[in-house]
Amino acid sequence: MAPANGNAPTGKKDYVRKKIWRPKTKTGCITCRIRRVKCDEVKPYCQRCTSTGRKCDGYTTAAPSTHTYQMVYSRSPLSFAKTGLDLNTTEEQEAFHFFKQHSASELSGFFDAVFWQSEILQASHSCPSIRYAVIALAALHRKFIVGRMPVVAEDTSDKQLRFALLQSNRAIQEILRSPVRKSISDKITIMASCVLFNCLASMQGHQNMALEHLRSGLKILREVDQELASGEGDDPSDHPISLSTLRTIFLYMSVQARGVMSNEMMKKWGPKPVRRPTIPPTTFKTFLQARLFFEAILNALYAFFQDLDADPPANDEETQASVRQYESLQDQFEEGSTRLAHFLSQLCHTNEEDREAVIGIRLIHLQIRFHLRACEGFNAECGVIGMNLHVDEHDLAEILDLVGQLLKAPANLTLSPGAVPQDYYPAPGDERNNSGTEGPTYSRPVFSSNSGLLSGLWLVACMAIDPAQRRRSIAMLLNYPRREGVWDSVLAGRIAWEQMVLEEAAALGEYEEDVKPFEEEKKSIHISEKHKIRAIDIRYTDTRVATIKFQTLDEYKAGDAGRVTQIAW
Repeated sequence: MAPANGNAPTGKKDYVRKKIWRPKTKTGCITCRIRRVKCDEVKPYCQRCTSTGRKCDGYTTAAPSTHTYQMVYSRSPLSFAKTGLDLNTTEEQEAFHFFKQHSASELSGFFDAVFWQSEILQASHSCPSIRYAVIALAALHRKFIVGRMPVVAEDTSDKQLRFALLQSNRAIQEILRSPVRKSISDKITIMASCVLFNCLASMQGHQNMALEHLRSGLKILREVDQELASGEGDDPSDHPISLSTLRTIFLYMSVQARGVMSNEMMKKWGPKPVRRPTIPPTTFKTFLQARLFFEAILNALYAFFQDLDADPPANDEETQASVRQYESLQDQFEEGSTRLAHFLSQLCHTNEEDREAVIGIRLIHLQIRFHLRACEGFNAECGVIGMNLHVDEHDLAEILDLVGQLLKAPANLTLSPGAVPQDYYPAPGDERNNSGTEGPTYSRPVFSSNSGLLSGLWLVACMAIDPAQRRRSIAMLLNYPRREGVWDSVLAGRIAWEQMVLEEAAALGEYEEDVKPFEEEKKSIHISEKHKIRAIDIRYTDTRVATIKFQTLDEYKAGDAGRVTQIAW
């Protein structure tokens, strides 16, 4: 039979080019080694990464000793016998090592986090479900950071993704094998697993699934509180993960989730977890102590606003109770601010890590101050919180500057003229609608449990009067893809862009259904209170597909539908 190309056989064997074998290098940068490409090993950051817009994660500080190498990569489980870890394969060992060296610190944000860097690792030794979930999260995180989106693409043929899903299923099977009547210690294990499952789903962009994992954890937390209150529960202090740590995480995650769900879903969500009073310490002695205090105030403030929106006061007595709660938050903030100023004044010769911690604390502090200044209380007439849209924008400008420092964003970063939201991370259905302009150069995706960056950028993008500030904040959301739990910078940036264009078009008498490309001449437009979007309702209708409803204050009061758009990413 003649060859398919029609050429006559030559009688010679077909030449097959063979790949030249070379020993694998172990000295490249972390990013290239994860991507399994040859690194040029330029210090401090390799050109292979920086030339393509990726963030180079640098190099390990020293070559591992033979003993360390065996502990991390040996196929034999015997090397883990002393630690109590049952890691039988190279893939499991590498994933767990990656979690300790990289995932734990990134999930912690700009601060030391007891849960991620200590408690969860200790629990992995005695709780198989947590160990498998940690391995799954590490495997997915390795896949996540070499991509270009703040979600892991759906690809069932990908070996690393399949491994992560397998480990996740093993974690679920371990939970199902636990006793029917679970002790508080068992429930702490399940709650910690719910946090890990929430991160796994968030990293894949499965918002509804992530919310369900959170809902399950919150339900178990309520059960534990009831058992402890009745005196029937066992002592949870023996578990490697403290109940107080989990409570703090769930309080934050609950507030975070309520900020990205529809009002209808929020009403069905269930009661909030019990919140312990926030008592300011006599003095702040560590960055972590200061951060936790102001983070608690910010979360309480968000919860306060969410409660007023979802369940407004029905009478004067309830209104006065809301006023007292608001004033209490003000008092706590002022008292904490005095002590923060004293703490920061005592610092000297801070290193880069300390400097970022200070910026992170100031970032949270400024967001609290802005919300307290902008809030005018509950408006009983229209059923919404009154917001002063003409507050001093100095705080917003400072928030934007601090985020820019942490991200190391260029000073001239903004949205490109002629660009449309679909130019950024287009879904397959969006590609035909983009502007055709040259796409941006993205930073590598970051996954963090909480850092305050996204909430700060979202605040500027939605509330700033200065068009330049809004465009810069949206550009940061899109050019520096990151996830903080269920908060997605790409989705937030796309929604903020839609909101901005709707407001600008309304101010010019051009209220359009479709988002138009950004035009230079609109930079100086002034958005009046009448044209500001007051309510944004998000419904997740499919995987990475959301239907967004925008309403001005007048539309919200009248019950009008407002403007509805669908965003896929």
